[in-house]
Amino acid sequence: MKVENFTETSEINELFDLFTYNKGASMTRMLSSFLNENLFISALKSYLETFSYSNAEQDDLWRHFQMAIDDQSKIVLPTTVKSIMDSWTYQSGFPIITLNVSTGVMKQEPFYLEKVKNQTLLTHNDTWIVPILWMKNGTTQSLVWLDKSSKLFPEMQVSDSDHDWVILNLNMSGYYRVNYDKLGWKKLNQLLEKDPKSS
Repeated sequence: MKVENFTETSEINELFDLFTYNKGASMTRMLSSFLNENLFISALKSYLETFSYSNAEQDDLWRHFQMAIDDQSKIVLPTTVKSIMDSWTYQSGFPIITLNVSTGVMKQEPFYLEKVKNQTLLTHNDTWIVPILWMKNGTTQSLVWLDKSSKLFPEMQVSDSDHDWVILNLNMSGYYRVNYDKLGWKKLNQLLEKDPKSS
């Protein structure tokens, strides 16, 4: 975030409160989770070496991560690192991701801890580019991206008659909350009743 044209100390303090630092740490963890650890450390090291005795902006950090992505072929992102991370840094709050396991439709909506003072600031077009780490029936699945307000993931469908189950946001590495439809919660409840120590 850029800090400019603020005349009051209170306005500046609002930008750098506990929530801001917690969100920054959570977004860093999320970035690390959809990259691999070696790539994350390599990009961060490059950034720190380049800007060790100078000023930098967030775009400089994203540029170093993009350079690391461009230098390999294993990890493929749906768009640039800057686009992904800007969707998080230029919006307040975070999304709640809801999966309907009956249909496989996943949607995102803004989630705010407090009621927003000016509701006109919120538009229903606010979307994040969300990395979804997920598991089905105890097996970790390939990372998917929710980059629209809703998207169909047929591989996440389960029916009431089978023993399948799906869980999103493995290791709580993503900066979002998760909700399921009634069947999704029922399947997870059945799983925990059968084996309370299951994933």
